Amino acid sequence: MTPKMLLAAAFVQRQHFHSCHSFVKHAVVSCRTRAMTISSSDSDAIVDSAGEGKRFFEMEQRNWEQGFAAYDEGFGPLTRQTIPTLLSDGGFLPSNIDDDRQFKLLDVATGPGFVLTAAIDAAMKLDLPEESFSNFQFTGLDITQNFLQMANQRINAQLQEQQHKQQQQVTIDFVEGSAESLPFDDGSFDSIVCNFGILHFFHPDRFLSESYRVLRPGGRLSFSAWAPPTRTEGFRIALESIAEVGNPNVEGLPDGPNFFDFGDSNQATNALKEIGFVDTRSVELSEMKWTSIKNGSELYDVLLQGTSRTREILLGQTEEDSAAIASLMIQKYDAITDSGKRSLAMPALITSGCKPTSV
Repeated sequence: MTPKMLLAAAFVQRQHFHSCHSFVKHAVVSCRTRAMTISSSDSDAIVDSAGEGKRFFEMEQRNWEQGFAAYDEGFGPLTRQTIPTLLSDGGFLPSNIDDDRQFKLLDVATGPGFVLTAAIDAAMKLDLPEESFSNFQFTGLDITQNFLQMANQRINAQLQEQQHKQQQQVTIDFVEGSAESLPFDDGSFDSIVCNFGILHFFHPDRFLSESYRVLRPGGRLSFSAWAPPTRTEGFRIALESIAEVGNPNVEGLPDGPNFFDFGDSNQATNALKEIGFVDTRSVELSEMKWTSIKNGSELYDVLLQGTSRTREILLGQTEEDSAAIASLMIQKYDAITDSGKRSLAMPALITSGCKPTSV
């Protein structure tokens, strides 16, 4: 892997998981945790490339167990900006509520629970009768216990806020598991969404195949990914700084997929078509801004504390190189934003597709 490719693969912002046992009055939150298992059919994903898949997964899990709070605070205001389009393109909310069965939404790499929170809020705003609202079922899946716990706490706080307005039953299921081997039966969900999670999977194509399997015919999948670093200014600042004054070839960093693969609309939609999805489309959210980052020092700290592969690269620098990278990122931030007079541009791409009704 070239230094440029390695750096491109380094930026991994994502969402993770946990489950807890808590209940809100007038709302039922069903929480369960399944231990992640690797079936024999997926064993090659763990041992291929001289064990790189397993090492990559362990790196992701280790860093997200530590970086969940920094991600929540640092990336939350940015990644939330994709959610309305992500849900809409993923088929949520449905135009009609079927009283005969539940409409089931799966949020893969649920992280701090931003997407589920927004989905629940949107459903509540429909002002449906209690018997219709109970036809919604929400599931969040992740590989990290701390993220699942955070998501559970966030949603419980949301429901407590809403309970004086509505007395509706909410069914939420938190599941610990792998996106590359989803622990669900075929045809389980009407809608699957994944907000910047696909960047964290060693085999993103397996996630797409698994999503196709567990979707019901006519169900939709949508996922988000960052635009290339030529246009995502926060990533460009870090990439250039590491390349210019640091060491991009940190020893021991496992290989992984290129971080920006799914920021290309043709590549993203073609990946869905190869699986069998139809009605594929990509939309770019070009106006996204990183409003929570006020200076280059904050940018460095968020990338160090609230990411996975980027954190590994930054931690792998010498003390001298670390200081030089941090200093150059401050300079580049000031030059790009006119010393903080505007926010960093961080456009993202949302790609979606539909499982055919006749399969």
